Amino acid sequence: MTQFIRSLAASVFLALPVAASAQDVPVLAVISHPVEDYGVWRQVYNDFADEQQAGGVIMEQVYQNPADPNNVLVLHGFESLEAAEEFLTSDKLKSAMEGAGVAAPPAVKVVTRAD
Repeated sequence: MTQFIRSLAASVFLALPVAASAQDVPVLAVISHPVEDYGVWRQVYNDFADEQQAGGVIMEQVYQNPADPNNVLVLHGFESLEAAEEFLTSDKLKSAMEGAGVAAPPAVKVVTRAD
């Protein structure tokens, strides 16, 4: 399963140059984690949209492992590394993730667009 998530992440990175130039996303956070119940998690995620926007998220996408829909990969775009770090370490995000049923600590990778 971990290999699938890595493959999915690699596929997403290969597709990003088109999306990144269209969205002009200089900083990308790639977050993967299991959830207890995707439907419950997704509702909390959707309800958190205003907080995402207030936290500097300028682009978001969610992917699932087709063999295990409770394993998700989330992409969040930011204008700056500082905005990404502030949002990703916020107490509001931590609380929302706990309430959404995130079943294990997320794997988070933050990358910046190469010029």
